[in-house]
Amino acid sequence: MGGMKPRELSWEECRALLSATRYGRLGLSLNNAPYVVPMSYVYRNDKIYLHSRGKGKKVLYVTKNPRVCFQIDLLEENRWSSVLAYGTAHLSDDVEAKTRMFDAFTGKDMQGHGGKQFQREDLEKMEMTIWEIEILELTGREGVW
Repeated sequence: MGGMKPRELSWEECRALLSATRYGRLGLSLNNAPYVVPMSYVYRNDKIYLHSRGKGKKVLYVTKNPRVCFQIDLLEENRWSSVLAYGTAHLSDDVEAKTRMFDAFTGKDMQGHGGKQFQREDLEKMEMTIWEIEILELTGREGVW
């Protein structure tokens, strides 16, 4: 078992893995200073949706450098798989972006936010930054340990 090389995942397998998990790590970089932060997310329509509140370090980094990397992994008994998505993050706090994000998080197959539906007025009032990551490159691997 020990010598088995990891296998490259196909685009479809990467997409399936992105759809199956809800938590990943967002990689940002500014002036040669990398920053990685865990975030809940949802993958829909070939985009990764995140949301954050306030204007912290993440927002500062991505405003100056929108190129990001998002990483997820799945660990099963003796098998691991991992996906890296490289892309561009678009930040918005308008109600349309909030609606897209909540539609993604509360879609039929999602259990996020207790399946609640939100009214437009509620969304407009929420202080929230929506991140939409447009994926430019997707790679994945799986292996055994």
